Amino acid sequence: MVESGGKRIVLTADRSLMTNYRGNFLYGFIACGPYELLPEFVFDKIFCPSVETNSNTGEVKVAQCGLRRIEGALLKDYRRDEILLAHPEMLDRCVGPETKVVGINVMDPLGMAPVTTTMSPEKLSYVAMKFKKMCASIIQLKKKYNFKVVVGGNGSWELAKPDRMKIHGIDTVVIGEADELALDLFHDLEAGDAPELLHTFVRSIENIPMMQGPTVNSLIEAMRGCGRGCDFCDVNKRSKKDFPLARLQKEAKINLDYGFDSIWLQSDEMLLYGCDNKDFIPNADAITELWSGLKSTGARFVGTTHMTLSAVASSPDLIKKMSEINEMNVAGGRWLATNLGVETVAPRMVKKHLGVKTKPFQPEEWGSVVREGCRILNQNNWFPALTLIIGWPDETPDETQYTIDLIEDFRHMNMRGLVAPLLYQDFSEKNSMHFGNLNEAQFTLFWKCWEHNLRVINDIIPIIIRNKTYGPAMKVFMAALIKSGTWAVMRYLRGLSKELFNGQVPEDIVERYSRKQSVTATMPSQL
Repeated sequence: MVESGGKRIVLTADRSLMTNYRGNFLYGFIACGPYELLPEFVFDKIFCPSVETNSNTGEVKVAQCGLRRIEGALLKDYRRDEILLAHPEMLDRCVGPETKVVGINVMDPLGMAPVTTTMSPEKLSYVAMKFKKMCASIIQLKKKYNFKVVVGGNGSWELAKPDRMKIHGIDTVVIGEADELALDLFHDLEAGDAPELLHTFVRSIENIPMMQGPTVNSLIEAMRGCGRGCDFCDVNKRSKKDFPLARLQKEAKINLDYGFDSIWLQSDEMLLYGCDNKDFIPNADAITELWSGLKSTGARFVGTTHMTLSAVASSPDLIKKMSEINEMNVAGGRWLATNLGVETVAPRMVKKHLGVKTKPFQPEEWGSVVREGCRILNQNNWFPALTLIIGWPDETPDETQYTIDLIEDFRHMNMRGLVAPLLYQDFSEKNSMHFGNLNEAQFTLFWKCWEHNLRVINDIIPIIIRNKTYGPAMKVFMAALIKSGTWAVMRYLRGLSKELFNGQVPEDIVERYSRKQSVTATMPSQL
């Protein structure tokens, strides 16, 4: 039943984003997996239960950072009671004849991002299925109430084609940062004057509105952009901007007051916070002040989504200090996971594609930097979740061998961390890699990565299932589910090997690319 004719502005996101992931961002990767292989109730109830929602109005109590930014921008002109952040499965309770605009935040709406295409080859992913479901509901409501639909967020590029917009009932797609123009855009949408496609970027951090409510998993933006210059990364279109500590403390307090006990910092390169030198050496004082300042708000610990291994390797004392502030270095201290991109360690590929990702080191030193960075992280109770790109259009088998050797060295180093091999995806959709196109070297790298993950699975599970909402029986069930999922990947790859390489099993292929002994890497000299 729609109350008072519906809200003038309704903001939402698909169900795969409307969850706190049981306090563990790693569960978000489950949404990238095939819909047909995991019962929906397992996804909805066990891994990714819904955020707290008012069942009468459909209003969510917790939402994505992106929706909170747009909400903050609109509140400069719209009344509080004209805007509602809605649960995607309860839109009929807040959309009505008074509704003028429905805004949608998307991460990977069509399942075209690297993680999803890798985890759900030729299958409908959970994230795509949930988006499809939500759009079907919105289309029916739109026919009845004739409002406008606008989409923005990291995955909006996937929808920026007229046929895709039409199928999903979308009037406008925004690519980039909408914070500055959000208010004008929503007024234009109401007036019927908005463009179908809009590219926009924030000029000044002062123009980014404060968040007005708690966010998923207590995530707040510490910075935007990174300046590293990788040619495959959309983040490079944003200039680096650091949010001041006082502002971050206010947004952190909103989450802590809601009931979260920790703070997670969204960043594209956390260790460049406050950095203004050309060699990209971290500003240890700024980061230490940030960590201490946020911990002082009452947070049990401060985590971050992304770091870069070159920054880690150049500043081991800083990593140690961050762990000390979090009390991670005490006996039995907690481990925290963070994402780091390796992509490739082949020197020519690093020089061509990774911009200045290796600074303050040289591109030729990247392989050694990765090894040393992982060692430093493990030494300080950080659990690296590494990404690799497989299937670069211009990579030779000899160049793939460099990264195969890296994964073999991880075994000899006893590196504790996940390695996620991702198929190369081209934003133009012309040169994207598919499993059916893997050559022997690329397949070997894929296999080696998952061999590594299987080897460290017992280290990973305690971090993944560390959750006070799980009882002993649920933890046993979750551990079994995670192990079976890893074995399922290996079974898929075994079948793929026979299909691609004339009946050969993976061991036949991999043996040709394996070294007989580990090569010990030496730490490069800092510039």
